[in-house]
Amino acid sequence: MAADLNATISALKGGLTSIPAEAAVSNIESWENQLKDAAPEIASALGQLKVALVNGTATPDSLSQLLNSLGEKTSSAGAGNAQAEELGSLLKKAGSSLG
Repeated sequence: MAADLNATISALKGGLTSIPAEAAVSNIESWENQLKDAAPEIASALGQLKVALVNGTATPDSLSQLLNSLGEKTSSAGAGNAQAEELGSLLKKAGSSLG
């Protein structure tokens, strides 16, 4: 299953609590696999987020830091691409809402 940018943006616009944990992990894995060669630093950040969610070690503060970092990396990598910049902004907004 390929990661779907529009679906990810739509899910984030609905708010973090609207995303079921299983769906979030599945979405993260899809992006992680798709980006592992093209953007390894983003794939690595996604892997950290997935581990925190799956292991139950995520705290609001740690999730905030992970989402903000992921948002920064996404915005930088997607400079000039409106959808990537929107995704980066939504990730940072989600991170800020937790911290």
